[in-house]
Amino acid sequence: MNNVKIQMSKAMMVGLVVLAILVGAGAYGYAKYWNVATANGVNISRIEYYKALEAQGGKQVLDQMVQEALIKSEAAKKGVTVDQKTVDDEIAKIEVKLKAQGMTLDSALKAQGMTKADLENQVRLQKMVTTLAAPKVEITQAEIDKFLADNKAQLPKTDTKDQLQQLAKDQLTSQANSQAITTWLATLKSTAKIIYR
Repeated sequence: MNNVKIQMSKAMMVGLVVLAILVGAGAYGYAKYWNVATANGVNISRIEYYKALEAQGGKQVLDQMVQEALIKSEAAKKGVTVDQKTVDDEIAKIEVKLKAQGMTLDSALKAQGMTKADLENQVRLQKMVTTLAAPKVEITQAEIDKFLADNKAQLPKTDTKDQLQQLAKDQLTSQANSQAITTWLATLKSTAKIIYR
């Protein structure tokens, strides 16, 4: 009988020690992780912080995340992938443009609050969208002539006629591609089943 009492007493002691450790760990975790800041003794809880973030830009961030999920889902459905070499080549082009402006990729990423992995993800998504939207744009000479006439004051004065024609064609192609992609994304979102909680 005494043996049973001693074993129960030891089990209770172990249980109390474990409970004390759990309570201590919980108190430490609460103090360390529950509040994100303290200002003059006033605690700012993680929940308050996240609610404020959500109120300020949460809808935009959530919409961006939903759009990315839709693009990746559609790409997987259609078997569209973007290999690392394509991503690296695009980033190399970005680096050349930044260098011409006296910047480095690292400084540009830091200024945007991005990492190289974030940039790689954006490039990969953009390439997926371009492939999935498949904008096929044919710019006519009449459109080029109209663009040159409408934008004559802003065009470089030192460019040749051929250079101006190419500039107009590139600009019009870029605008048409952007419009095709915007339309494709809107259609993708309107036909998707999205549930916001």
